[in-house]
Amino acid sequence: MSTHSAIDGFTLFIRRFPASSRVEDARNFIAELTEKVVQKSYISAKLYYDMKQYKAAVVALDNSLKEYPETKYREEMMYLKLNSLFLYAENSIAERQTERYQEALDDYFSFMEEFPETSYSRDVSRIYQAMTRRLGIDPANNQLIN
Repeated sequence: MSTHSAIDGFTLFIRRFPASSRVEDARNFIAELTEKVVQKSYISAKLYYDMKQYKAAVVALDNSLKEYPETKYREEMMYLKLNSLFLYAENSIAERQTERYQEALDDYFSFMEEFPETSYSRDVSRIYQAMTRRLGIDPANNQLIN
């Protein structure tokens, strides 16, 4: 039986027997199984990053973040996505780099808005400095350098 099937089964039990003394146990099992699914999604997405498959990592991390927005792994996953976007841009052909750095820069602003006191601040700052330098943007005021 798959984890998703088990979650569906416990949910069905709660709906059919809402007065049962076992409803609390079913809810606990659902929470435990859901955490297992979230962790599996996180590990799968991180595997692409670890294998240096940055485009696939971005897709997997983005999907996982959309499906499980409240995950305890959110900050790390958003950092891995940002770094994957940056490294993907770094390793792209010259004609595509500007567009990909801009996408990474957008992700940087989203990340910093959500996690201004991030534990990844040193790495995120390094990424931001590199992107602005490559895009010809003054990081002090986010304006193009003439």
